[in-house]
Amino acid sequence: MASLTGLEKWSYAVGNVPFSVKEAAFANFVVFYYTQVNGLSGSLAGLAMFFALTWDAISDPVVGSWSDNFRSRWGRRHPLLVAGALPTTVLFLALFAPPQGMSEMGIFAWLLGVSILLRTTLTVYFVPYTAMGAELSTDYDQRTTIAKARVTLGWIAGMALPAIAFTFFFQPQNGIDGRLVAENYWYYGILSAAVAGVTALICIMGTRSVIPWLPVAAAKAPFKWTDPYNDIIGVCVNRNFRISIGSSLAFGMSTGAYATLSLYLATYFWELSVAQLAGFVVPTAIATLVAFMVLGPLGRRFDKPTLMAAFSLVLASNSVWLFGGRLFDVLPANNHPMLYSLLLVNTGIAVFSIVCLQIMSASFAADILDELELQTGKRQEGVIFAVGAFLSKATIGAGALIAGVVIQWVGIQSDSLLGQVPADVLQSLGWFTLIIVAGFSMIGFGFTTQFRLNRDDHAKLRKTLDATS
Repeated sequence: MASLTGLEKWSYAVGNVPFSVKEAAFANFVVFYYTQVNGLSGSLAGLAMFFALTWDAISDPVVGSWSDNFRSRWGRRHPLLVAGALPTTVLFLALFAPPQGMSEMGIFAWLLGVSILLRTTLTVYFVPYTAMGAELSTDYDQRTTIAKARVTLGWIAGMALPAIAFTFFFQPQNGIDGRLVAENYWYYGILSAAVAGVTALICIMGTRSVIPWLPVAAAKAPFKWTDPYNDIIGVCVNRNFRISIGSSLAFGMSTGAYATLSLYLATYFWELSVAQLAGFVVPTAIATLVAFMVLGPLGRRFDKPTLMAAFSLVLASNSVWLFGGRLFDVLPANNHPMLYSLLLVNTGIAVFSIVCLQIMSASFAADILDELELQTGKRQEGVIFAVGAFLSKATIGAGALIAGVVIQWVGIQSDSLLGQVPADVLQSLGWFTLIIVAGFSMIGFGFTTQFRLNRDDHAKLRKTLDATS
């Protein structure tokens, strides 16, 4: 396999940004915008997220199987990157521009329809993109280097976009909280579309040179709709892959619930201002940079499963001390300077743990692919990463649905104002967040301790694969 140049590596890494643009939009703004600005109930917003994510999860294995078996003179990945990138860009605009004057069910239908279309076109782009990452190198450590570049740029985009939005788009206007002004979200949609479109183009153009030496699809019968099902059954013969299913389910539930609740927690539970929210870019940036710098040395000293287990445990513990401290009145009161400092520290620890987990998981998935190839004789990057995305999205959708129901159940209304939500409502919100986030993170930790594929194991199986190729 040819050596990957710096330009090719970073062009590939930039391609992760469109996905991060979507994650930033849905994690930080979409549910809040449709409930608090457009008047959609929390239950309907959560239901729309659940349906959209469920469809997204179903489409992932289909695209993964299709991509693995796609044949063209531009390879099996790049044509799908092009096909998914353009409509994804346009749909970011539609997400934050529902027609005026619609009923609540009309708003629900718009959110559901646009979310499904956006997630589908992004799947066409992103599943082949992630599959291509596992094809760029067979080296145990270089795979971590590639994953570091990809995840780091994704996190930079994911933290920069909300920070820009809180700094420039959502400032108070005539005494009105900028987070409650509909027009501000249209500007955020324009920013999202521009960033996603430009970075996808850079990735597609910058990685054209790797097409000749990427694996090609084996000749086979035309695509059938039963292929994704059969492919999934085939990859489940691998023990490590089956364990990864459990960890994906656990972390997906935790992530989905917390992402949906994040702006509610910031606005009502912690009573943070827009300026304070923008300030979270600092610990996020520092944590991402630290993760990028230390994972190389850590990865050379410890095996990937060991590191994933450690970061999972840190993530769970980090949720316990923060929300447990507030619920048991150990932390300073809201608006106390010390509390904001503690929130910044908590954010830094959480981001560091999540970035490290994402990098190591992506790198480890490529190792599982080698093990699977030895078992089955087939390279199925698209299927492996599509199944991972399927599990993540399905459980994130379930978490979002539960969170949407909880928002309505605990009593947060569309006209709720900062500092005026009853204490019992906030207590219920805090307890739910603590239980779901910390609980499922600990379940994920339990699964990561069961992985069995270290550096020596991988070296042996690579030697066998190279000898038979």
